[in-house]
Formats: sequence, C-alpha cells, structure tokens
Amino acid sequence: MQLPNATIESLQHAYHTLIPISQHMGIQVVSYDGSCLRVTAPLANNINHQQSAFGGSLFSLVALAGWGILQLKTTELELDCNTVIAGGEVGYHLPVFAELVCECRLPDDYAAFASRLTDTGKASILLDTGIVLDGASAMTFSGKYVVRQTRSSGTEI
Repeated sequence: MQLPNATIESLQHAYHTLIPISQHMGIQVVSYDGSCLRVTAPLANNINHQQSAFGGSLFSLVALAGWGILQLKTTELELDCNTVIAGGEVGYHLPVFAELVCECRLPDDYAAFASRLTDTGKASILLDTGIVLDGASAMTFSGKYVVRQTRSSGTEI
C-alpha cells in the first residue's frame, strides 16, 4: 500500500480507513520529521478497570506507529509495499494515567533496509517504539517488520 503522499494527514486517513481499531482508539498522527513519528490517543478511549491505559491499547499504538513510519518511508521511496509485523518484545514499565503518547524513530540501519527493499523487493527491520510519559519510558516495544513490494496489480512480488 502506498499513501497518496508522505504526510501525517495521509497516514491518519490510512490508519482510520484500513485499520478500524485505530479510529475507535482515537489515534491521532501528531508529527513526522522524516525520522521520527509521533502518534497519540486519548486515555478515555483506551482505559482499563484500574483507570489507566489498557495494555492492549498501548501495544496497538506502538505496533501501529512502526507500521505507520514504514508507510511514510516507502511512500517517500515511491514504492508500493505490504508491511506486516512479524514479532517483537514488549516491556511495560509504568502505568499510564494520561494521554497515550508514542514515538517511533528510525534505526541507524534504515538506509541498509531501504537499499535491500529497493534492490530485492523484500526486507525486514527492527523498530524501537515507546510510550513516553512525562519524559519517562512507560512502555517499550522492539518489533520486527517485514516489508514486501507489490506489483501494480496488487499482488506481491
């Protein structure tokens, strides 16, 4: 899937139309500077029985942030790709009693990933994403994403 352009508005639209849970969660794309994506969601839509953020919502937000930054980057590369999460490791460090704020930064090896993807049509990358709470790390996620170019007909290469 290629976004119409690599903007936070196009990513916001893709989240809400392709991944319905993102709309129910209230996910908003706040900023993107080419190497870091920041997304948020209101606590009220993602609350648990203890009045803190539901762990499943936190996980969904970090997983979607990784997917989102890759959608933006593949659009910048002018590639039509299918991106899936293949696994990862999560750590819950602090309860979240406020707006969910998530950041995903590209790793140092992003250029090598982009080169592999362009050259071979398929590549994987580890992305570290986290929930930030008053400057502290409330949750961390290291996820493996697999990206594969698709043909213009919509079938995978």
